[in-house]
Amino acid sequence: MPAAESRSTLIGDRSGWADADGLGLEQGRLMQTVLRMAVMAAGSSVGLGLLVLWLVHPVMSGAQRWMLLWPVGLAAAGLLELLDVLRSLGWPLVRLAQPAVRWRLIGHSVLTGLMFAGISVFIYPQVDAERRHLLGMIACAAIPIGAMAGAPLRWGGMGWTLVTSAGVLLGVLQLDGLVRDVSVPLTLLMALLVMVSLNAIGHSVRHRLQAETTARRERHALDLLLRDFEQHADDWLWETDARGRLKRISSRMAQALGVNDAALLIDRALIELLRDAEGSEQLARHLSEPEPFRALALRLPSRQLLQTAWQHWTVSGVPLLDAEARIVSWRGVVRDVTLLREQSRELQRLAHTDVLTGLANRHVMQRRCAEAVARCHVAVAGRPAEASALPPSPMLTLCLLDLDNFKEINDTLGHAVGDRLLREVARRLSACVAGFGNPAAHVLARLGGDEFALLIDRPHPQAEREAMAQALLQALRPVWQDEQAAVDVRASLGVASWDVLHPDADRLFQDADLALYAAKAAGRDVARTFDAPMRAELMRRHGLVRDLGLLLRAPTGEQAEAGRLMLHYQPQFDLAEGRLSGAEALLRWRHPVRGWISPAEFVPLAEEHGLIALLGEWVLHRACQEAAGWPEPMRLAVNLSALQLRGDGLIDSVRSALAGAGLPAERLELEVTETVLMQDARRAREQLHALRLLGVSIALDDFGTGYSSLAQLAELPVDLLKIDRSFVAALGEAGPRAQQAEAIVRLIVQLGQATGMATLAEGVETPAQREALRLCGCERLQGYLLGRPLESGLLRERMRLSSSAAPLSLPT
Repeated sequence: MPAAESRSTLIGDRSGWADADGLGLEQGRLMQTVLRMAVMAAGSSVGLGLLVLWLVHPVMSGAQRWMLLWPVGLAAAGLLELLDVLRSLGWPLVRLAQPAVRWRLIGHSVLTGLMFAGISVFIYPQVDAERRHLLGMIACAAIPIGAMAGAPLRWGGMGWTLVTSAGVLLGVLQLDGLVRDVSVPLTLLMALLVMVSLNAIGHSVRHRLQAETTARRERHALDLLLRDFEQHADDWLWETDARGRLKRISSRMAQALGVNDAALLIDRALIELLRDAEGSEQLARHLSEPEPFRALALRLPSRQLLQTAWQHWTVSGVPLLDAEARIVSWRGVVRDVTLLREQSRELQRLAHTDVLTGLANRHVMQRRCAEAVARCHVAVAGRPAEASALPPSPMLTLCLLDLDNFKEINDTLGHAVGDRLLREVARRLSACVAGFGNPAAHVLARLGGDEFALLIDRPHPQAEREAMAQALLQALRPVWQDEQAAVDVRASLGVASWDVLHPDADRLFQDADLALYAAKAAGRDVARTFDAPMRAELMRRHGLVRDLGLLLRAPTGEQAEAGRLMLHYQPQFDLAEGRLSGAEALLRWRHPVRGWISPAEFVPLAEEHGLIALLGEWVLHRACQEAAGWPEPMRLAVNLSALQLRGDGLIDSVRSALAGAGLPAERLELEVTETVLMQDARRAREQLHALRLLGVSIALDDFGTGYSSLAQLAELPVDLLKIDRSFVAALGEAGPRAQQAEAIVRLIVQLGQATGMATLAEGVETPAQREALRLCGCERLQGYLLGRPLESGLLRERMRLSSSAAPLSLPT
């Protein structure tokens, strides 16, 4: 540390962050130095006083004898100072740092200086030349001696110098001639030189003391840090001599070695203490070579209770060499990395294990699958050219399994039950896979959610593959009895085997996923194996989604001109009057390449890929614009998707469509199915009530095929019940089925009449069905018997005829 910085650090009046303890230590050591030098000065004062007394006593007589008081006083003052200094030398530094000690020493210095000045003023001019010469020599010796003794204190030396020099000058000035003329300037010069020297010596002493104090404080801080480091850090310090015997060892390291007192290990060989450790031979070899080493791994038995069976250390060491490059000693650090190793091992396990089920996770499955696919490519590439490109049996198979009813279990029984079910599924699948044998070739993993995967990494016949797939499904079928409920576990399974067309593991996953999708579409609780048509179907579906998205995002005018998306309208008739009463908007898509595409195909795709909101809004706006040109009171019926009803923009979309077209709200009828009410009854009620406040009518489509309760129906603002075509199709026939269908239709009509709801039968195709519905009391009809879906122009023409003529008789 530079002197200036050290000074600002330790002197409190010059630094806002000075260490008070360090400043007191410095002042105490300063006074201790002054006291040691004051012993010599005080003894000199006693001796000089007695010497002057001996010199002048013979020549002093009569009235001059009182002047002997000055040498006596000098000797007495010196003796008093000597006794005081000797008494203070044994005091602690804290007491020496007190201001009273400093001022007492300054007082002693001034007092002895006054006595010496008195000799110069009063005695020096009265003695003969010989004694005057001796007194001058004494003055030349006494002034620097007293000044140097008080130099570290500065003001003590200054006081002595000023007082004694002034006395000498006053004595010399009483003389005549050349002695006075020469002595005065010499005395002044000497006083000046002494004071300059005092200042330099004082600064030097103080800086040295400051440096010592700073070094002592830093050593103390370093000792504290090292002690704290050894007590709390995972790094332990050690030091050995040239023979490898311990000269110093951390107490925590000693405890780790099973010794409570580190002193007991001093002079013990380090290698001997670590002889049971794996890697001790390498440590011994390093200690025999004059080269530093770093992070040498040791594994040794734990000698402490409540710890793991093994400890893991890393040892680093640096040799201290003499001038001939021979090892003098070793100093090093031991780090206990046991906890780090355990944490690393746990992180490694978590990185490769599904926390909930204990199976392998997605990362492990993807890595193992990629490695297996790479091996298959290498195996096929190494076959002779005349050999078959593929072996007769699959070399690698991936099975993806997805629970069929997991979402409903989570929603109804809670996520805690769902987690327990997943653990049970993992247990059953693990037991089933264990029965396949060769555990190294089977990797069972949970990919996430309720999706599991099995990798069969070995050649196997197709029949064995199918048997394993069925065994997996069969293992899940037994009812799982939980504390809260009994759960019927079912799953769908998609299977894909590797062939040369699979460039990587991702393609194999895609194929297995397509097979899983086909299994769910086939009714679930089944297994499906991937084949080429599945990928073709996937590409076709992706193409439909892409084209549909382009159509919906294009300007409306371009859609109409292209004629790809269009609306047809199914006429609806009033049964009692036999008159056309409105129409239901039906969406049609004429693809430029694939031709007409059924709504039953592209509407679910729109729901699955987030296009249903755009599609529904397009239908609603176009239908309202068309219905605004119909004669009153023709009504427009538009179907709503379940996703539309659960969305946030439906109310604004309906309001915007009505306002944009200028269509009265009472002429719009929105149709929802019972399935929508089952999925989210509360949200459905809120949305339907909000729509009712706009003035539109609500129709419940496919009534009688769902599971909505009458209590739920009473809470909904429904204006129309649409009788499903499955009941209408059985009417007018003979037999129990027709009688049952007629009873259901009659019950629905009576329910509507009792609750103030109108009824409409859809799918009317025969006169017998129409007559049966009339007898049951149904109010409105639609179906091919009465009219097929029409384009907008043909529908307007039919509405014009219906409004201008007498009531038309319904077809017979």
